[in-house]
Amino acid sequence: MTAFEARERVGGRVHSRRLDNGAVVELGAEFVLPGYDVLRETAARLGLELYEKGTLYGDREPRGGPPVTRDELIAADAAVRNPGPGSIADALERLVASAGAREALAARLAVSSAYELEDQDATTLAEGAVGFGDFPSHGIAGGNDRIALALADRLGGGVHTASAVTRVVWSGAGIVVRAGTDEAAVDACVIAVPAPHALELDWEPPLPDWKHEALAAVRYGQAAKLFLPLASPVPPGRVPSQTLSVPLRFWTWTQRGPDGEPVPAASSFAGSPSALELLEVDRGPARWADAVRQLRPDLDFAAEPPLLSTWHDDPWARGAYSARALSSPLEDEALARPVGAVAFAGEHTAGRWHGLMEGALRSGRRAAREVEELLAARV
Repeated sequence: MTAFEARERVGGRVHSRRLDNGAVVELGAEFVLPGYDVLRETAARLGLELYEKGTLYGDREPRGGPPVTRDELIAADAAVRNPGPGSIADALERLVASAGAREALAARLAVSSAYELEDQDATTLAEGAVGFGDFPSHGIAGGNDRIALALADRLGGGVHTASAVTRVVWSGAGIVVRAGTDEAAVDACVIAVPAPHALELDWEPPLPDWKHEALAAVRYGQAAKLFLPLASPVPPGRVPSQTLSVPLRFWTWTQRGPDGEPVPAASSFAGSPSALELLEVDRGPARWADAVRQLRPDLDFAAEPPLLSTWHDDPWARGAYSARALSSPLEDEALARPVGAVAFAGEHTAGRWHGLMEGALRSGRRAAREVEELLAARV
């Protein structure tokens, strides 16, 4: 088996980094949430340990917006679970009477989906990543990208990094994939790249219209992460360990490491293009770091500089993860459907699991099964 990877590393939008103070942080996908069955099975198969972060992903204290009580938040969350047609913004305006609860929910939903609520299908409210509650969150000990690294190790020399695929010639007789000066002639292949890159490949013959249109319709949310080292780590717990800036649409949290000790860093995540603009992310971490210090005066921040992680300017990502936009709906069936002997994977092809690590793994498992069935039918 041959795998071509455009980056000099495997993992894509899952990328772990160790700070100078020893803290392991996730520059991309972070939380392993309830229902991530394939991820948990994959980690167990690879001999990787999951640990509980202590961070309550679904329970964030809103700050900076109109006054709101916890009871009002709980009631508002229940009210929007069956929103009907339209956008999330419409559903909040129609179903949530409390201004404080409405603003807090809007911030929470925009952060997690990384997309503007006015163009986001209200059905997103049923998806796992925007769930509320005090359920636990987990991570992979040593970093989430250990899953990708372990899978790559199983392929040995079959993984070619810094080798971006540029051309795919597909026909009933087989497939030829070109990456730089290398070519691989294969019976079947899986394309696991973000939708814009799939469209930019030189396809011979061209992709059928239904596949081209489905890929062109994919819209991506925009998100960024910021990590501030702590001089005095604090263990996470119930709120206010997880705090949400309502006006600036980011949240900040602390967590435990695999050894159970508090991680010496405060992590923050901002979602939606308007939030990144408010935080002046394109100009660096300074404004956002100041906002985090104001949001969390209880934390003892170290003198070390913050670390900023962005994806909109990453040439191989160009965004955080796919969004269920009203103006350009995700065509789930068409995105997942193979073209001849070419299967398609990636979180944007994962249906209701889109946007998640779990979705990426589920899509890869589905694509592998499709290739196996295709090859078996040829025997």
